[in-house]
Amino acid sequence: SAQMLEKYENKIRFCSGNQPNAQPGYSMFGRRDFVRGVVATTTAAVPLVPQGAMAPLPPTTHTTNPRELTLPLRFDRRGGSYVLDWELNGRAFSGILDTASPFLTVSGSCGELDPRWGCLPGKFESEERKERRAFDPTYEVYGLQEDGLTDWLSSEVVLRGEGDASYRVSDVVFGASEGVGAKGGTAPAPMFGLVREVAEGIRPSFLSQTDFDGFTVDFDESRLRLGAPNPPDAQQREGTTIPLVDLRPLGAPAFEYASRVDRLVVNGYDVTMWLDRPCYCVFDTGTTGMLVSRRLWDSTLFEIGVQQCAMELPTVGGENVVLAASTRSCRNDCLLVSTPIDVEWRPPESEIGPGGPPQFDVIFVGLAFLRSRGYMSVDLNSSTMTIGPYRDLSRAARNEA
Repeated sequence: SAQMLEKYENKIRFCSGNQPNAQPGYSMFGRRDFVRGVVATTTAAVPLVPQGAMAPLPPTTHTTNPRELTLPLRFDRRGGSYVLDWELNGRAFSGILDTASPFLTVSGSCGELDPRWGCLPGKFESEERKERRAFDPTYEVYGLQEDGLTDWLSSEVVLRGEGDASYRVSDVVFGASEGVGAKGGTAPAPMFGLVREVAEGIRPSFLSQTDFDGFTVDFDESRLRLGAPNPPDAQQREGTTIPLVDLRPLGAPAFEYASRVDRLVVNGYDVTMWLDRPCYCVFDTGTTGMLVSRRLWDSTLFEIGVQQCAMELPTVGGENVVLAASTRSCRNDCLLVSTPIDVEWRPPESEIGPGGPPQFDVIFVGLAFLRSRGYMSVDLNSSTMTIGPYRDLSRAARNEA
């Protein structure tokens, strides 16, 4: 609530970490097991493709497409996530909207996943698959999902927006996974990743194969707008713009949509003084609650259970904005689930230097923090993200009742 946020802002003492310089184009090493943990999430790992396994990328061709496209979303209560649809070579597929993953993925075998997600016909070693293969297969391991052997194919992708609008792109690279399995009792699912920039050696992201230079996730209206990053009803809804930090110099496999954390409160207690190294949060719609790097989890109050969490983030105007969630305000479809994870990012050798790898902490913040803001809008050209004003979702639910 507004009172809770004011309370946090009054209690937290100032503490900031050093921010790495944003430098694109770093090589990656050892990308398997990107994050590990148990929480309702589809945050994607991005393993490295061995340089010797890289194949020439076929040119992506665009037909006459709209510069902006609005796609309907639906909230899946079974998985606590937003879902959208697309077509591959005329076949219908669905997947989780994931702002922390670069890839478009599907099930490579029928019968492995819930049929509502769709599946790719044919066998892994069929001639048709081999002809469509853009990169050598890899083994993919995600936070809560092991996709086993993933085939990197190219096909025509069609996004059908509201009304008669559609967006069609030929020869798009996507992942088709065999042997998909869940970890921690959660249901595995394909992903519609919205991270555009990746590190060297990583397969191409979906957005990099389109013309879109931004997107807006409208949680209130359950819509995804691809194109110009304008907030919904821009003239009527206030927003706060946050500069995004490129974590690739720390070993991240992609330019995640992340911010520096200047202040941190857990269960009403200021734990900022315990942050002895930079801390960052990654905005992740594929996660329901929050994933906390293990060292931060063990050294703060996270390990005794999270009832409330608030973090203060810098804005482009030089001020700060509070991003918060609590079990009181997070009800019904909102779940403030938290768990520790091992973030195994390895920085490139050029960044390690004589002092060893840089030290940092990471928090992946999910829908429990983001839905209360109404929307999130990412501008890929300016590397900024705008979020709406805070609203108490539990109070809104009571008013609707």
